[in-house]
Amino acid sequence: MEEKKTFTQSHEGLWQFIKFSLVSSLAGITETVSFFLLSTLLGTRLTADFDFFVFHYTAEKQLNLGLFIAFFASAILAEIVSFLVNRKATFHANNNFWRSAVMYLLLVLAVISLKTWIVTVLTPWVGGWTQNRLLIEWIPKAVSMLIAMAIIFPMNKFVIMRRTETPPADDAAASV
Repeated sequence: MEEKKTFTQSHEGLWQFIKFSLVSSLAGITETVSFFLLSTLLGTRLTADFDFFVFHYTAEKQLNLGLFIAFFASAILAEIVSFLVNRKATFHANNNFWRSAVMYLLLVLAVISLKTWIVTVLTPWVGGWTQNRLLIEWIPKAVSMLIAMAIIFPMNKFVIMRRTETPPADDAAASV
């Protein structure tokens, strides 16, 4: 006799996206709180320009070294939370933990770099239509967080946090 599938079984991808969104909210709270604390502590203290590679955190763009550190560090903290919770709670991954961790690290370094660069593009644009410091700092941050989510979910689902038919026998950390 065939059992009736539950909503979560028959709409697994949608359910994973809902759970991913909820976990992303937790990671977003981590990112928001840590960004607030770091930007408050460092944004007015480390006012030197930071101009490296594609990162142009300059006074001309209403950015500085303290804000670069705040944007970058808050994103890293959020991704650590996201990886640890999503691996088991959302995707029930049982593939090699360390391989997943390395792939995720490479992905988030690229995404965090993209997010940090996006801020250098959006901040002057937002500053062009408002002088409200809160809007100037937070609109680019929010946009960068949404872009990250749009990239990370499909990469996690289809590449990094897969569920395999037979879990790797030599992966002692697979149950992590």
